[in-house]
Amino acid sequence: MKKMMLAMFCMLCLSAQAQTSPAAKARVAETRKAYAEAKKKMATAEQLQKEGKPSNMTVVNSNFALGNEHGKVTTNYYYTCEEDTLLGRYFYEPFFIVNSYSAPGNIYYQEFLFDKDLGLIFYYEKNNGKETRFYFGKEGEVGDEGLVYEINTHYRVMEPTFACRVGGELMNAFHYLMNREF
Repeated sequence: MKKMMLAMFCMLCLSAQAQTSPAAKARVAETRKAYAEAKKKMATAEQLQKEGKPSNMTVVNSNFALGNEHGKVTTNYYYTCEEDTLLGRYFYEPFFIVNSYSAPGNIYYQEFLFDKDLGLIFYYEKNNGKETRFYFGKEGEVGDEGLVYEINTHYRVMEPTFACRVGGELMNAFHYLMNREF
């Protein structure tokens, strides 16, 4: 029992060290800067859309029934548009995806921030007032499940691996929708 407790304590210490190392702090600072830049681009896209002008934003709405109750899923894709000179067409790359679900008594909100290599670098979730943030590192950086830093206001609702999978699925849906990749 003592050995098990000691092993758990060592794991917690290593996890805490990974999250507070200088490399982890630098990665979190980079991510926060990228997040602020993404939010500026998103505000510009939303303003252009309000003005009826073309913007790099696509909104997908889905309504569903839960017995006599109704719910809604809204996914906002914010993206860049690059010309692919080799193919002679434009190619869209999402940099930020917002996914929200609302059903009677339940509001669930997610944000996914991607880097230029289309890797998930930040995940945010709010589930009925409880929040979770995951900061993901580059391959080879220290941390469980690719995590560099984690902030929870409660127990985990979303596991980091599942957050990456959901982000990947939303990314694939975007490519099917916008780039016609089947």
